Parts: sequence; C-alpha cells; structure tokens
Amino acid sequence: MHLILVGFMGSGKSTLGKRLSEQMGRPFIDMDSRIEENLGCSISEYVAEFGIEAFRIEESELLRTIVEEPESVIATGGGTPCADGAMAWMRRHGVVVHLSVPVPELAHRLKDNVANRPLLANVKPQDLERVIGRHLLVRASCYGNADVKWDELDYTDEELANRLSSIGWRLREAL
Repeated sequence: MHLILVGFMGSGKSTLGKRLSEQMGRPFIDMDSRIEENLGCSISEYVAEFGIEAFRIEESELLRTIVEEPESVIATGGGTPCADGAMAWMRRHGVVVHLSVPVPELAHRLKDNVANRPLLANVKPQDLERVIGRHLLVRASCYGNADVKWDELDYTDEELANRLSSIGWRLREAL
C-alpha cells in the first residue's frame, strides 16, 4: 500500500514526504513535479494556457497511473483529493494522511511564492489568509475523508517514526 499525503498547498506534503520515504525505504513521488515533467511546463503555465479544469483532468489521470507503481510515499497536489472519486481511489490503494496546518501558518509559508500558485497568483498579501481559509472550507469534506490527520507544524525523526508506527497496521508489509 502507498502512503499518500494530502493537504493544502504549503502544508508540507513534499517536505515531509521526502523524509517519510527515507524512513520507510520507499520511493517518493511528488505529483506536482511529476505532472510538470509530463506536461513539459510549470503548472502555472499550463493552467494559464488551458485552464484549471484541464489541469484537474491531467492530475486525476496521473493519480490513477501512479498507484500502479511500486509502493511509494506520494505527495498529492492540494486539490487532488477533491476530484470526483479521488479520495475513495486513494483509500483503496493506500493509507491517506491529511496534513492539517492552521491558516496563519499556511499564509506565512506561502506568502513569498504566490506567483507560482495558480489559486493564489492574484491574491494581495492582506487577503491571503482569507482566501486560503475560503479554499480550506471548500476542501474540508475532501480532506476530512483521509484515514488519519496529522496536525503538528514540525516533526522530529522520532515523532515521524511514532506516527508511522501508529498507522503501521494499515500499511501492512511496509513496516
């Protein structure tokens, strides 16, 4: 089974995913990086040219193909679990962990990188928390269907090992 990380942009899916893959001895797949590689351009460029709906289709297709790869730690895009049937698909093929980070912290993490984030590209700094909060409300039911929720802001290696141990029975042969 895969270990699949979901959460809003800036929640630490890629950063934590790399650390988890090292601890577990599994490959790491960053869906955003993989989709940019497949498309031959950045997500922002693709969305600007083809629109967010076309991007979501590409993202859903990628999700369906990567679960066929060897068991991995997968960092999804922030909106990936909200596509029709995506969360159920992920739960059938892995353990889904929701990385939950408070809005002020997300805004702090994202404030210097909004230009590369299609959903935040035109948001003024003073509106960032409000816009992030609105997106989180829309996505709450998607994220809420994850198998487990982790809500710490930072994790030591020992804390990660304890978290993995707590979901080890679900990962079966992984641990």
